[in-house]
Amino acid sequence: MSLALYTLLMFGCADDGTACEQIAAPAQVYAAAIQCQAQVESALGSDLALRADYPVVEARCVKLTKQAAAKPRGARTFAAR
Repeated sequence: MSLALYTLLMFGCADDGTACEQIAAPAQVYAAAIQCQAQVESALGSDLALRADYPVVEARCVKLTKQAAAKPRGARTFAAR
């Protein structure tokens, strides 16, 4: 059995959810996707997310072995305005 690690990434996006850019945030690594998902709401309510200069902020849990090429299922968004 291989060990998969996950990280929580934050993105600032346009109103329609396109043109997303990663927001620099301290890297957090989780041993399971469910642990990462449990932190999504907290990340979206953080000062970093609330102060981001984007109309929409998204938080995504991503396997460290793969890039976030597409919006993963379970990604949540927060409208900053």
